[in-house]
Amino acid sequence: MGDFGLLQRLCDLRGISGREEKVRKEILKEIPSDCSVSVDPLGSVIVEKKGRKRPACKLMICAHMDEVGLVVTSVTGDGLLRFATVGGIDEKVLAGIRVEVGDRAIPGVIAVKPIHLCEKDEAGKPVPMDSLLIDIGAASKEEAEAAVRPGDEVTFAARFDAEGAVLRGKALDDRAGCALMLKMLRSEMEYDTVFVFNVQEEIGLRGSRASSFTVAPDAAIVLESTTAGDLAGVPAEKCVCRMGGGAVV
Repeated sequence: MGDFGLLQRLCDLRGISGREEKVRKEILKEIPSDCSVSVDPLGSVIVEKKGRKRPACKLMICAHMDEVGLVVTSVTGDGLLRFATVGGIDEKVLAGIRVEVGDRAIPGVIAVKPIHLCEKDEAGKPVPMDSLLIDIGAASKEEAEAAVRPGDEVTFAARFDAEGAVLRGKALDDRAGCALMLKMLRSEMEYDTVFVFNVQEEIGLRGSRASSFTVAPDAAIVLESTTAGDLAGVPAEKCVCRMGGGAVV
């Protein structure tokens, strides 16, 4: 499939919205020395790349560094972790998911009441977010609090895989865009271009709102990932994109 080493390094880094430090550090290491680089107060990376010509219109190309995830809010008396979501996450997909908690990436799983203990009106329904807990294997509240604390980031434990016909991994939205911009920065550009690696996209486009004022471009191109349309049960008229069908505009 090709060399996805850079993309894998970026995807495997942990960086929910507001915690993009590791991703930013890796990106700064990869930016060629012939570029002009700055980091804005929110943490977005702004890179100016000289081309062969000066364009009539100032162009900005951008992608975001952050990923959706969770944050620990409290520890129960049994040593389980309550959490809140960071970014748009469908609660239906959370039960049973493997996660990594805190700076030490402590392994855990999102626990849910087993089906044989559910009431009749609970069976077959999505589990409410406030009923989900993260189990890190702690035997007590004290043991859990010695390992994690409220405010710790929680990321999904999926690992990058390029062995099959498609790529699989966490944070492809939007480390794929970041990897593509780094590749462009290493190439010869026809025109002067500004590249921006934004923070906090998943919680309201905060990084791009700020960096757009800083750069003040005449035009912008946003490199993003999107959901597949060719899924089971999706009517043909609503299948706006297909896996392998090329870029979505």
